[in-house]
Amino acid sequence: MAELRVFIAETDGAWTELTESTEGDRPVVRLSAPNLPEAARRRRRLPADVAVVLDLAVSVADDPRTALAAISDHDDDAGVRYAGTVDGLAGLVADLVVAGVADGVTLIPVGPDDLRPRAYAAVSRIQDRLRIRAA
Repeated sequence: MAELRVFIAETDGAWTELTESTEGDRPVVRLSAPNLPEAARRRRRLPADVAVVLDLAVSVADDPRTALAAISDHDDDAGVRYAGTVDGLAGLVADLVVAGVADGVTLIPVGPDDLRPRAYAAVSRIQDRLRIRAA
């Protein structure tokens, strides 16, 4: 299994890695897709020696209803989206990695709240889930 890579999209268009990479100079390719099956198809067409990170528009809150309300106001319907809790986000990303859809994600914040603290919490939980599955 490839190393987990998680990035966060900044408002200026840059993207910052939240995970520490030990894979050296392995190129990273950002992948956008309208849905998960299409993301898997696009992933299969990319070289195996690149780290593929899927763009994921996210709204994370303490309860799913709050997160869903924030993302429903988001008008960009061109990509994969997630609305829910930190645990749910961790489960989704871990499943994407295990299924080979992507080596990680670029989290695109949706809503007014700062995503970074919740993103770091999710990274820790994703890593825990991947360790459990590898054992």
